[in-house]
Amino acid sequence: MDDFKLKAMISQEIDSSLGYYGGKLTEQRRKFLEYYLGEPYGNEVEGRSQVTSQDTLEVVESVLPSLMRIFTAGESIVEFVPVGPEDVEAAEQATDYCNHILMKDNPGFMTLHTWFKDALIQKNGFIKVFWNEAIEEKKETYENLTEIEYQSLLADEDVEIISQTEHLEEEEVIDETGNYIPSQKMYYDCEVRRKKTVGKVQIENVPPEEMLISRDAKDIQTADFIAHRVTKTRSQLIREGFDRDVVMGLPAFDEQVYNEEKTTRRIYDDQAPYDTVNADPTMAEVQVTECYMRVDYDEDDVAELRKITVAGQGYEILDNVEIDHIPFATITPIPMPHRFFGLSLTDLTADLQLIKTTVLRQTLDNMYLQNNARTIVTDGQVNLDDLLTSRPGGIVRVKSPNAVQPFPTPNFLNQGLSMMEKVDQIKEQRTGVSRTQMGADPDLIQKSHTTATSVNALMNAATQRIEMIARVFAETGVKDMFKLIYANVVKYQEAERIIRLRGKYIPVDPRSWVSNMDLTITVGLGSSDTQQRAAALAQILALQEKLIQAGGMGTLVDMGKIYNTISKIVEVSGYKSPELFFNNPANIPPQQPQQEQPQEQNPLVGIALQELELKRQKDMADIQIQQQRLEADIAIQKQKILADIEKQKIKNEGDIQEALIKRGMR
Repeated sequence: MDDFKLKAMISQEIDSSLGYYGGKLTEQRRKFLEYYLGEPYGNEVEGRSQVTSQDTLEVVESVLPSLMRIFTAGESIVEFVPVGPEDVEAAEQATDYCNHILMKDNPGFMTLHTWFKDALIQKNGFIKVFWNEAIEEKKETYENLTEIEYQSLLADEDVEIISQTEHLEEEEVIDETGNYIPSQKMYYDCEVRRKKTVGKVQIENVPPEEMLISRDAKDIQTADFIAHRVTKTRSQLIREGFDRDVVMGLPAFDEQVYNEEKTTRRIYDDQAPYDTVNADPTMAEVQVTECYMRVDYDEDDVAELRKITVAGQGYEILDNVEIDHIPFATITPIPMPHRFFGLSLTDLTADLQLIKTTVLRQTLDNMYLQNNARTIVTDGQVNLDDLLTSRPGGIVRVKSPNAVQPFPTPNFLNQGLSMMEKVDQIKEQRTGVSRTQMGADPDLIQKSHTTATSVNALMNAATQRIEMIARVFAETGVKDMFKLIYANVVKYQEAERIIRLRGKYIPVDPRSWVSNMDLTITVGLGSSDTQQRAAALAQILALQEKLIQAGGMGTLVDMGKIYNTISKIVEVSGYKSPELFFNNPANIPPQQPQQEQPQEQNPLVGIALQELELKRQKDMADIQIQQQRLEADIAIQKQKILADIEKQKIKNEGDIQEALIKRGMR
């Protein structure tokens, strides 16, 4: 397929996609963001109340903590299931490693927080999972390198010499005869730049306004077209390896004119979010669109999935490669059957927020009029300057007693407060989120005879909506995200990596994992679910103790089963590693067999044995004393002999000297 035809197809897909500039979806999401931020509606009247009720913010911020606790309280979010018995160890390692990538290699908590918040406010939240290879550079300085050290540094492919100096130093060396001779030796001082390519799985949040998807799509992986639309500087594109001449010829893009959603987000705390002028042409921004589409590019009558990066309003093609998966995952709080975009919590509360804002403004205006009522004045009978000057103890001069009368204002306060209370009740029924986060009338607890049972029932009823949202998130976007993490490490990680998992440093090599491993979601569902699990585990542990007492140890129960129960109790309690409190029986080496205990003997035999033992100990003590005495005598004799030898040596030397003297005299 030629580029002209491909550009035409891409242009048609972008123009007809959901999320394109100015569409109904983008307008809804822009309004929803304004509702959350409490922005004015545009119908405010000068001199009247202009407050805005923020019901959307209240609901979102009430649901979000529960969702974050559900997904981050446990040790792992997902668990991989082995395909066969030989994959059990790999599945456990994949579970720990993929959770480690999310929470340690990436800012997992804030990534999930932003992802969930986007979905709760603006229908769908998006996340991108991809393998990112970055070049890390650092400068190093070396001094007094020898020739061998310098050549080994040059042989390193990751090292680039920035500057170097050479200097000779005088020194002495030993020749073959053992003599010191003067010599000169070359030394090197150099500054180098060390480059290292580091690859890892990168997880990034994608703003909803940057995503485009075909209108008939039901999910990401089966969509015929999906695109990620961003703005990048020309310098960024050149660093990413695209052709410099093509990039410098791309037109600059003024996103403020088109992207109203992004402008709404930025203008909340920035009056001129795009009012920046950069004289450097390489820093000018251009529009870049990563298109993931199914197209028969090789014209074999079978459409393949391809990633096509285009830039500029003319959709200049920067790259075109075939891929095996789309690197995005999405979540929505309330899925719509057979549709890609679902409903957000803002969809449930937007009209109620408008009604409540209107009632609140009217109620406040009524309160203002009650406290500062209008006045009926008889023309010419009142000093208007006195009347308009309001101060405690002030005097108003009038010519007749009835010259000033208050203008009656109906009292709307009680009706307004009742109306706002009714709106709050409707909001609670729609969202399942009450002011007390219980979802039912607290008075029902006091009316019930079985308080504990009713409280538990009410809490379960209150959390059903949040549990449903959490389960939808888990079974859709969260599961897809971990599948993408798994696929990336299996495909791209080319070396073993040593990381700390469960308190130990272990090597991880995903190249040996199977490519079709399944996974299950193991998220908790809030504090009530945690308490129920803890109570169930306590009952299991009590049952295991009864089985052990009944002689079931080794048949129905063993130490491994008991450790599994205890470790789950520790995990439910919020601690990550059970090994901090209990030893795993599987890691304890087998004990040596104990010697058989002697049979019970006659007391007289025991006394006789004790006497024999005492006698044996006494004999051993006597032997040690005799041995010490013998060693002392030997030492004395040795010293005496050495002294005699020394005396004889001195005497002999004296005799020799005397003989020599006599010879000399002769």
